[in-house]
Amino acid sequence: MDAMKALTHAHFKQWMETYGRASAENDPFTSANLFAENARYYEMPFAEPMIGREAIFEYWNDGARNLKDKESTFEILSVEGNRGIARWQSKFTVIESGKRLALDCVFIVEFDDDGLCQTFREWWHTHDA
Repeated sequence: MDAMKALTHAHFKQWMETYGRASAENDPFTSANLFAENARYYEMPFAEPMIGREAIFEYWNDGARNLKDKESTFEILSVEGNRGIARWQSKFTVIESGKRLALDCVFIVEFDDDGLCQTFREWWHTHDA
């Protein structure tokens, strides 16, 4: 694929839509394929990142087994260079407890030349929905 000149709003929007659909459908294969082979995924700012598509798949697969009735929305806040920033809001039910939670996040997503996520950082907070 030709080198990605700069991230476009359309590409980031499509990436976020696919991310949301994969989450709602509990599809860890689709979600993992949004990431580069050696991507770094920071679930929390000071945590060590998950490294690589396989680790990201396992993370999403755990979520698919533990969460249900997921719904989400997002708002793109910025697109500049190879980086997109979005606000992500989600609601889901924890299968084990039956508890309904709401999640409010900010994502910073950096893309490689092939248009895949190279570095993913999120900041989030949950509360009862």
